[in-house]
Amino acid sequence: MEKLIEDYSQDYALLREAVEGLSEEELRFQPGPDKWSIHQIVIHVTDDEILSTHRLRKVLAEDEPLLLSFDQEAWTD
Repeated sequence: MEKLIEDYSQDYALLREAVEGLSEEELRFQPGPDKWSIHQIVIHVTDDEILSTHRLRKVLAEDEPLLLSFDQEAWTD
């Protein structure tokens, strides 16, 4: 379990390292009409992190938490 937590804690640094130095054009390039740009992926990962943290808190704090799904395509728009 501690290994999983350690790996998870490094994700931010790995993501930042992966996009560091990319131009705005590279970040916003979409390889196809239904494909996400790097920028959209980074925003999605950030949004998902916020939402997942909230969902985890609900599960831990509430007796019968209501967990709603979300439309990730709407988030990219």
